Amino acid sequence: MDAELEALTDALMGATLDAEWWREEPAGVSAPLGDFLGQVREWQRLGDTSLQRSATRRRVRAMLQRMGNEHPEETGRLRRILEDRRTAELRRAREVVARWPAAREPSPAVGVTSTRNAVSGGIFHEPVIQAGTVTGGMHTYYGQPPHSGLPPVTDWPQLDLADPIDLGVRRPRRIADEPPLPRYVARDCDPGLEAQVRTAARNGGLVMVTGEPLSGRTRTLWSALFTNLSGTTRVLTPVPGTDLRQLPAVLRARGDAECVLWLDDLDGHLGDHGLTAALLAELVRLRVPVFATMSDEAYDAHRFGSPAHARLLSGVEPVELSTEWSPAEQERLAAAARDDLRLAGAYTHRTRHSTPAYLTVGPELLGEWRRARRANAHPLGHRLVLAAIDLARCGVEGAVPVDVLRAASDLYENATPGAPHEDFDQALAWASGIRHGVTGMLVPGAEGGTWRVYGSLVEDARDGLPGFGPVPLELWPRAFEAVAREGAASPAVGVVLESARAVLGPQADRDPEAPLTLGRIEEEYGDDAAAEVWFRRAAEAGSTEAAGRLGSLLFDREDMAAATPYLEEAAESGNVEAQRLLGIALAQRSEHWLRAAAESGDAVSAFWLGDLLRGDGDHQSALHWYQKAAEWGRVKDVASRIGLLYYSWGDYEESVRWHRIAVREGDSQAVNDLGLALEQRGETEEAALLFQQSAEQGDATGASNFGLLLEERSEPEEARKWFAKAHELGDYAAAYLLGRSLTAEKRYGEAEEWFRKAKAVGHHYAERELADLRAARGGGPRLDGSTGGTPDTVKE
Repeated sequence: MDAELEALTDALMGATLDAEWWREEPAGVSAPLGDFLGQVREWQRLGDTSLQRSATRRRVRAMLQRMGNEHPEETGRLRRILEDRRTAELRRAREVVARWPAAREPSPAVGVTSTRNAVSGGIFHEPVIQAGTVTGGMHTYYGQPPHSGLPPVTDWPQLDLADPIDLGVRRPRRIADEPPLPRYVARDCDPGLEAQVRTAARNGGLVMVTGEPLSGRTRTLWSALFTNLSGTTRVLTPVPGTDLRQLPAVLRARGDAECVLWLDDLDGHLGDHGLTAALLAELVRLRVPVFATMSDEAYDAHRFGSPAHARLLSGVEPVELSTEWSPAEQERLAAAARDDLRLAGAYTHRTRHSTPAYLTVGPELLGEWRRARRANAHPLGHRLVLAAIDLARCGVEGAVPVDVLRAASDLYENATPGAPHEDFDQALAWASGIRHGVTGMLVPGAEGGTWRVYGSLVEDARDGLPGFGPVPLELWPRAFEAVAREGAASPAVGVVLESARAVLGPQADRDPEAPLTLGRIEEEYGDDAAAEVWFRRAAEAGSTEAAGRLGSLLFDREDMAAATPYLEEAAESGNVEAQRLLGIALAQRSEHWLRAAAESGDAVSAFWLGDLLRGDGDHQSALHWYQKAAEWGRVKDVASRIGLLYYSWGDYEESVRWHRIAVREGDSQAVNDLGLALEQRGETEEAALLFQQSAEQGDATGASNFGLLLEERSEPEEARKWFAKAHELGDYAAAYLLGRSLTAEKRYGEAEEWFRKAKAVGHHYAERELADLRAARGGGPRLDGSTGGTPDTVKE
């Protein structure tokens, strides 16, 4: 009973791994039995190691035993289904043997009696020789096969103990104590390949995976073997050129061991002494499968360009593997990347590099780059690659112009010895030269003359592998310059900004220059509040530049008390900008500092110094510095001031000229002032248009002036609309003007309301007007005994 249960368990596990049989959905499967088969298949798919497969087998055996006890009819149905499958397998096996030319029976020679051998029943151990007549004594010898250099089967490694690196799987990047190989990511071709592997394991035959260089064909085939064959299977992995002619003799002595022949890069094993159609036919008879890989180029050359090898390869339908991964494969890569830094790097760079190439070429590039720093190697090329790596570590994701790389590489002159024999063009040629038929360390960008570094080198640096130091602080501004060509608000700038925060923030505790650098970056591209924090830390560590920048930020926030000590520290170090801001903040000493900065050619200081002198009544000196500021590029700031000075002197022609300049420069406040100057010249039509324009731009004074002009034109109703608008915009004197206009029409109730609004904000005539209103209503005299006050206009 136990033997029957073991056989049934083996048959069921083999069947559920057969994707072709599974897709056909065997007839006669009831719903409970179908659920049971699905559960077994799922267990097997999850069993990646030999230990897991052994546990799965025990679980299947236990469930079969329970089903036999509780549902014997289902057990009988399952046996019949598996017997039908075995019959179909035997039929396919005969077809496989018949397919190989060397396995077909040769035509009998003339004069030779053809004899057919057949074995039925029992267990097949050795070839059977059937002769027509034997004369004399007949002796049977049992001895060792002739020496062929092939080890006995007992010396072949078991599948679950074999090292895939020894079998041809390329060694990938390795970080810390990670396993030698990352987790295998399933390829789309796996189901079909695994079906071929299982069929070959039963019947013999050749299974081949072809692909471009570094497409992952060896790892893919190895995974198919490891998933679908017993862990005790013996694997022969001969080196290229090994004489395989005695392999059948070696295999006949294997006993009941399951064996496979592994030929990575099959083209190295072809020839008369290697794998031939005749040898393959012998291996088919022995039911020993051959698993091989070939490059696309080698396969095409041998399959279609070599008649001798075409005979071997014509019966094989290779599984083709591409270097480009499908969306489904990339999704599986993303899921696996969560637990493996190497796969995470491959996923990050998937749009630029194929995953197998990224994992396997990377270590080669890293090793060569490290050794290139020697004086007799390529130290300048080493620095170029390092500059590109560090720019990428800064967050520069795209290719950068070659001149940026050249300038950045100068920051690493102390990292390598001089290279008098290597010029820049030679260094660039070395760094960008193609390795392993796949890539260079530097990869050309989409635009001519631009370069980026191969992605695995960036991940090597980020993962802390030896050979990389911190990114030089001086490189960060160059990184921003490289990406800011697309605009300061571009997403690329945002990426570099986040990288700077992540890298320089923790570094600030160790390096006093780090907070200053990060503060500059935040001020230029990021957040002023963050910049203030970093400048303060740098200033407290003794940086006068940081003190000046912090003082400037505080000044812009109009926190003069906080800004003063920092501005003083920076100003005393010769910082012209700090001198300018300090002059504005310190009223008592402003002229001293502002004049110092202005005489150094600072246009803004000249403008502020003019304001100071004008406030002191020195209008001529003020005009001098205003004109200097205009000459030095601050026309917008000073044009209206110059116009007002000329207005105050009665020179309305010059006033109009300068105000027009101010309006042209975008000074919206100058619109109203230009209207005043034009009104003085009698050009009231244009003045009215300017007052209205000023009001419509939100200038309360312009609205009041437009209302006054309309009153002068005897348009009181329209004038009151603009007085109300002026009041709404913040000119509270307009409430007084509106009250006067209403009083003139004896609308005392409304007038009183507006006079009260004017009084509430302290208008000096509003109280008197309210008293006059009370007198007018009661018939009493006005407070001043007059018929009313003089209108208080804003045209002063």
